Amino acid sequence: MGRKKEPEEEIDTDAWMATFSDLLSLMLTFFVLLFAMKSVDQGKLQEALGYFQGGIGILQSGKNMPVMPPDSQVFDPRPIKEFSPDQVQKMFNTKRLHGRGSIRREGRGTVISVSSGFLFASGQSHLRPEAMEILDEIVLLTQGAEHAIQVEGHTDNLPIKSALYASNWELSVARASSVLRHMLKDKKIEPKRFSVMGYGDSRPLEKNDTPGNRSKNRRVDIVFLK
Repeated sequence: MGRKKEPEEEIDTDAWMATFSDLLSLMLTFFVLLFAMKSVDQGKLQEALGYFQGGIGILQSGKNMPVMPPDSQVFDPRPIKEFSPDQVQKMFNTKRLHGRGSIRREGRGTVISVSSGFLFASGQSHLRPEAMEILDEIVLLTQGAEHAIQVEGHTDNLPIKSALYASNWELSVARASSVLRHMLKDKKIEPKRFSVMGYGDSRPLEKNDTPGNRSKNRRVDIVFLK
């Protein structure tokens, strides 16, 4: 008499879905945590993603995965491809340059104003060493622009008492020329884009009625013409 055949054990073909669901839940939690963080360390992120990718992983390479950068207001004096007034304003907002200059927009273009008191000694047209550093940074930030650039010297209305300059007209031209020569020294901007003007006290920003207002009027403007 033949041996009775035992019934085959039924296999649950859906059992793998429970494990896969658990894995998806873990992955979802992982990425929710990433997006909840203000900033992510790139090295640690790549290390963590390594557990989910590679020869037996289920994810594609995450090397180009974007990470949200932290907030930053730090001035970055590296060259930029286009002229950015906001970058120049950030420079003037730093502690060492606060109150030394400003940037404004006019109908003729964008104007960078730098205080003459910061650039020069009283009645002089030779640039201070610290002024040269700032002009270098301005060149770095604006060399990508294609505008024509006009450098303008301005004074207050007090008559000059100097053997070097007969009037504020001559002083304003000499100061604008000093700024121009320094901006051209490294040949990062084409000379043909520049022009120089000296306006003396004929174009004040404020009335020349207080020491503070006269200080604002003593300036060199670097104008990026439209």
